Amino acid sequence: MLRLIIKYASLFTLKVRISVILIVIFLMVLFLSTEQGQFSKSILQSKDEGFNRDGFVKEDKSIILSIENESTKIESSQPLDIADFLSSKKFHDFSLRFSSPRKMSDFLENIDNKGLRLLASLPQISTARLRVIDPALASRFLQEEDSISRLEINQPIYQPREPRLSEKINSSKLVRTVGESLGLDEERLDWGRGVTLAVLDSGVDFSHPSLSHVDHEQISLIQSSESVGRANGHGTAISSIIAGITEDFQGVAPSAKILSIQVLDEQGVGDVFTLAEAIVTAVDKGSEVINLSLGGDTPSSVLHSAIKYASSKDVLMVAASGNDGFRGVSYPARYDEVIGVGALDSDERVANFSNYGEGIDIVAPGVGILSAWAEDEYTLFDGTSSAAAVVTGALVSEISRSQGVSSSQIKDLILKLTNEIDKPGFDESSGNGALNLNRVIHRNTVDYNDGAVVGYYFPPENLKNLGSSGTVPFTVTVQNQGTSWINSMNLNVEYRGLSKNYFFSNLSPGQTRSEQLFIEVGKGKEGFEIRSSLELNDQVDKNPRNNLRSSMLKLPTRE
Repeated sequence: MLRLIIKYASLFTLKVRISVILIVIFLMVLFLSTEQGQFSKSILQSKDEGFNRDGFVKEDKSIILSIENESTKIESSQPLDIADFLSSKKFHDFSLRFSSPRKMSDFLENIDNKGLRLLASLPQISTARLRVIDPALASRFLQEEDSISRLEINQPIYQPREPRLSEKINSSKLVRTVGESLGLDEERLDWGRGVTLAVLDSGVDFSHPSLSHVDHEQISLIQSSESVGRANGHGTAISSIIAGITEDFQGVAPSAKILSIQVLDEQGVGDVFTLAEAIVTAVDKGSEVINLSLGGDTPSSVLHSAIKYASSKDVLMVAASGNDGFRGVSYPARYDEVIGVGALDSDERVANFSNYGEGIDIVAPGVGILSAWAEDEYTLFDGTSSAAAVVTGALVSEISRSQGVSSSQIKDLILKLTNEIDKPGFDESSGNGALNLNRVIHRNTVDYNDGAVVGYYFPPENLKNLGSSGTVPFTVTVQNQGTSWINSMNLNVEYRGLSKNYFFSNLSPGQTRSEQLFIEVGKGKEGFEIRSSLELNDQVDKNPRNNLRSSMLKLPTRE
């Protein structure tokens, strides 16, 4: 395991300080190369006071770097030959952040005479993208310039791991439209009217039958914009979930305007500066919501600056958590300003592939969602990308309905009025819970009653040191997912030949109640079927489909 050991040194001169920043970047590049892309997050996420919260060197500290593993040890506290490593091919694409737009403009004057080539600039966040042409000349100007506050190598971002596309419409897999997965009213053609959203992805095929009605604008920030094939299908699928219309399905907000900004190439790969540029462009063109069904493994000061710019303009951002099934939410979903979205499977449980941990804010349907694809095709879309699109559509539809309500208030409503998943309360797998757009829509409706069987939960503390005999406790939870008090309801639970009945009374909106059950250890490890049904007494349930839950349970293995 590579370790980064950071020690404080005495205050260097400005020239040495800039040199050390460049050394840090060089060693980061070296590490990226030797580890074949498995980037050690300790470099960018060090808690040492020599780094700021974004993981970049503070300007008032110099540092000693010690990078070692079993076979290699590199230490340096002295300036290296900056020009030598600036000539590396790895350093052909980097960004400089300046203290102000004016300082950046001054530095970029006659940039060709400074050994650098300007690739792009973002005055809104005082950042320029550059390439080294003359390493010796560039090193001199970089060391002499006192307005540079950040230096960052441009990092890749990706379309999440390809969704499971092997099962098409004619398969036996459960087909769900986004409307069915959320229990939405079919009469929603006007949802999204007057709202512009941005889809930052692989491009969108607006000639697709499900999207031909959409008011749209297209921009490509990719050098080669001939994005045909599967990558292009990804952006098309995202857009259809948000705003598509066919005889068979509707998106969440069919009347929304879509600004498509292509940031991924035909391989589904992009970079953080281009993504930052797209975010700034989307904001400046009037987008109210930005969908980011993409991500990377490492934080970026450039990307975070663009996100903060969007947040300062009250623009909402939604991003996919990632499809790798491990702890570690992708960037930009992990940033506080962005709504990080995980995926629910067809049983309304968190999908096995959905990344979890810090940054998850909400989960939404993300398995078997009927959506458009490239070349007039349709597919069943699995992934946190589709879940993010569902949340984006929900935000857009609510903005169009809630005139006079701020975007931040709508965000708070979406995150507050959620359904519990298995375990009541906030957790690292589902965040605030599952999206419940109907509860948001009917928040001011009198007598909107909705009792639901939430799910089952095995407390981790009860799973330690299990033997081969005995019993294990677990819970079944119900929730008032409506907007009015539920006076009383009955729950029946059947499993392993048992039938248990429970009575609940006086549940306020959003409130949960749980009951404890037991299963033999052996049967729990093998798996067992359980069926729970709920019935309201003397009240009409507006959403009876969530009153019944039949599941195959097995003792969990993931901690």
